[in-house]
Amino acid sequence: MAIKKSIVKLFEKAGEVGSQPNLLKMLKDKFLEMNWVEFFGLFIDATMSAIVSQTTVHCVNVNNMIKFAANGVSVLSAYQTRDGRSGLYLISEFFQLCRKYGGANKKAIRWRFCLFLNHLLNHMTAESHLSVELCDVATLLLLERLQDKKPEVRAQAAHALNLLQVPKNPKCPIIKKFMFHMTCDSSVEVRTAIVKEIAMLNTVVDEMLKNTLFDVSDNVRKEAYNRLLEYPFLMLSSKQRQTLLEVGLEDKNESIKSFVKKRFLSSWLDECNNDFVMLLKNLGVENEIVCEKALNIIFETYYDSQVLDLINEYLNLDTRMIEFDELTIEKIFLWKCIAKYLTTAKKIELARNQGHVDDDYIDVLLPDLVKFSDYIRGYYFVSPNSKEFILVQLLDMTSAFAIDDVGAESLNKLCIDLILDDQMSVKPIKSVAVLLGLTFKNGQNLLNYVKQILNKIQSKTIDVYPLVDKVGKKELLEHQLESQTIKIEELLKNEPSDTDEIKLLIIKLKKLKKEYKEINVLPEEKVLVDMAVKNVLKVFELVFQVQQLPKVGVEFSLLTDIVQNIVVGYLDCSMVNIRMEAIRCLAPYLLVNNVPAAKVHMNTLCGEIAKPMTDRHLLFQIMFELFLRYDLKTFDMNDDLDTDEEYEDEFCVDNILPLLVNCIDYEVDDSSFKSVVVKGFCDLLIFQKVKSINLLSKLLIIWFKHLSRKTFSIYNHLVKFFTSYVFYIDSSSSALAMCYVPVLKEIHEYNLVEILDIKIDEVNSTLMNLTRGLMYKNEKKAINAHGELACYILDYLLEENHPYTAMLVDTLYKLEIDFDNNDELVNTIGPKLLRVIKYLKHSNDKNSSKYLKKINNKFDQVLQKKESFMKKNIKKKVDTTEKEVGSIEKEVDSTVKELDVTVTDIEQTQGPATINQEPDLIEARDDLFAQENLTMILSSDDDEDSLEGFQSTKLDAMKRMSEVFKRSFNANVNTYELTSDDSD
Repeated sequence: MAIKKSIVKLFEKAGEVGSQPNLLKMLKDKFLEMNWVEFFGLFIDATMSAIVSQTTVHCVNVNNMIKFAANGVSVLSAYQTRDGRSGLYLISEFFQLCRKYGGANKKAIRWRFCLFLNHLLNHMTAESHLSVELCDVATLLLLERLQDKKPEVRAQAAHALNLLQVPKNPKCPIIKKFMFHMTCDSSVEVRTAIVKEIAMLNTVVDEMLKNTLFDVSDNVRKEAYNRLLEYPFLMLSSKQRQTLLEVGLEDKNESIKSFVKKRFLSSWLDECNNDFVMLLKNLGVENEIVCEKALNIIFETYYDSQVLDLINEYLNLDTRMIEFDELTIEKIFLWKCIAKYLTTAKKIELARNQGHVDDDYIDVLLPDLVKFSDYIRGYYFVSPNSKEFILVQLLDMTSAFAIDDVGAESLNKLCIDLILDDQMSVKPIKSVAVLLGLTFKNGQNLLNYVKQILNKIQSKTIDVYPLVDKVGKKELLEHQLESQTIKIEELLKNEPSDTDEIKLLIIKLKKLKKEYKEINVLPEEKVLVDMAVKNVLKVFELVFQVQQLPKVGVEFSLLTDIVQNIVVGYLDCSMVNIRMEAIRCLAPYLLVNNVPAAKVHMNTLCGEIAKPMTDRHLLFQIMFELFLRYDLKTFDMNDDLDTDEEYEDEFCVDNILPLLVNCIDYEVDDSSFKSVVVKGFCDLLIFQKVKSINLLSKLLIIWFKHLSRKTFSIYNHLVKFFTSYVFYIDSSSSALAMCYVPVLKEIHEYNLVEILDIKIDEVNSTLMNLTRGLMYKNEKKAINAHGELACYILDYLLEENHPYTAMLVDTLYKLEIDFDNNDELVNTIGPKLLRVIKYLKHSNDKNSSKYLKKINNKFDQVLQKKESFMKKNIKKKVDTTEKEVGSIEKEVDSTVKELDVTVTDIEQTQGPATINQEPDLIEARDDLFAQENLTMILSSDDDEDSLEGFQSTKLDAMKRMSEVFKRSFNANVNTYELTSDDSD
């Protein structure tokens, strides 16, 4: 008996102080001096008693005992009992228990089994390692728990699976499951656990950079940055490094942003031996903005003289320029960034430190501007190894110079020579436009100079325009031939070749081939067209970039002249890429308070939508920007998109928005042009430019569909949209209440639960939460639309052939409605309520009595008020109209009798009111308000508290525990009473 008590006392002590080495040594001594059967019975009883104890998963005492048991099993596996039985059998027996009871109904039990396996795996040593078979068993058990409905269990399973991964095997099933849950799991706790534990393969790193760094939870993102910091710098690709910096330096959380600034850049520079050129080689300078930002952050930690020394070793001391044969991408980029960082004030201070006074100021870094202009000209036109990227950096450097009239004249001549050069591409045009903005003092002179350049280019291309149009038609026909051929091949797979549809398509195909052959483009003509197209695209880019300059915005008449005479003429060109660039070039002009032009060219945009090969992303982006800029009334458009009008399929200004709403389907992904439409409508709804319950319902369903990697961006956009919508739009709760029934109908009618993997309980609970109206920061503005929602649900309950009766009645029971001060709502809801009660009384559903109980319990106040109101109303009629006394008395009697019968019948089937009996609650979507620290009103109950099959297991060890241990349990129960499973 003393030995039995001593085992229990070891568990009690471990519960209080944790799994201490001295306690493990005492357990080992007991194991060595006892026989197997005796020790195993006591040990298993104590362990299982802790696992099934009636406390929460947060109980420290119980968790300490489970850790002690797991550590004890790992230690004892290397020893034998007195009768020669190996401790390895303990592991086998516990695995049997995990297989038998690891899927118990009680959440805490499932969680504790995962906790046990987690500590067991973490404390296995080389002498007591698991066999391959046991590892496979553990993997299967924990992968099953990784699919558990409770996030706490999934998170604990993720921690336990950590050591069972095969880090060098990209096909490891655990890593594959981890990657899925890392991005798609609805629980922040699970995603954080997996980011912390997942093996860092290159594919995992890619997944983190694409998705995890954009997670809605700060904790998940922080953990991801911690893991990526540990990942070897040289194993990252340059693009991965750029992405990490770009996302990290723009993170909305200041602590994450600071972490990236202080830890990543210093660590990476150390890896490059403090060599900035090597750092830039490893970073890659394709993403100029990120790399320049990174260098500036590092420069802030240096003295200005040290920053100057970083480039002085590459500069010729006499010319203060880098020789052409030594001019690399990394060196010019470093030179440019230092030139921008060392402002005039800093350079004056550096010059003073070198012995130069202000009157004798020299630029300690940059050469004379005219010489630098000649340097750029020589590099581009003379140097045999000139590169476009280096040219762009040299042009960008001019913003660091103090530009005088002589220097401005030299730079302007350089600009015109560069633009007119047939070999120069479109990319440097942006830098040229910025440079022109620096050299001209006012917008008028700048635009007149640009007109001269454009006229010269147009004179070179105007004669080639017919050839451009011919080549454009040929390209269009080629595209149509290809698409028509594919269409015929697909039809032939399923239909015979002699059908009328296929015959018509073949005839059309032959006609297209004939037209295609008739257009003959000679090789020399193709060369001329390519050159002309390059020049035309440079024209559009120059006009587009010049419009971005602040000093140009006021010169409306000159801009109109350029746009009308040069750009608009190309909107009818048959070459698609020219039309698209012309439209892009036109967009800034339309958005600068130019209503007449916007009205005219809105038709241009609508006309382009249905044409083949067009860039619909660009068209819809410009279109929605115009809607936001000018409002729908400017274009004589209706802001109510739920009208019953029938529209033709041809896109025009009148029908464009309703047609776009109809074109949104539930398979929209990040790359689809429909994602632009979704984002555009979200903006219109936020700024209250449009109203549409149909549109809102579609957006809700897209938001509720199963998250995938292809929809990650659109999903995050919808999260932000609904967060903004419910927080800042006063009428949002009422509008979302109106969406409740349409959403459920759409899901049921098209079987979206299966097709889109939508959880209907999640939809229901989240919509209930959104319509409460309590998510406003200013609660005085909150509008609780639960009363309106009740009316919609009551109407829906009367409809036939819907599968949601149980859920709808349960939802009615959970609604938060104040009937005391809202007679209008009582009068509205009363008749609907009576019709539903009558309908349920005559329904064949076996659960009707249960539904009636809930409805009566919830709406008893309404029924009583309705009865009282009707009596008073009828009495007034009696007092005022004596001639109708007889008929009115009959009306009173029949009406009151009907109400009495209805209420009485329900009360008889119900028994006493059970106001304190809460219905089963379901889990709401947890990502919408994750950043606001709001408690969702709906959470989830665990299943049954019992554990099937446990009757055959010995659980009497708990009874034998000491009074001290019992008191600690009682204290712990009181501590965690508010977080127990019953209130989960």
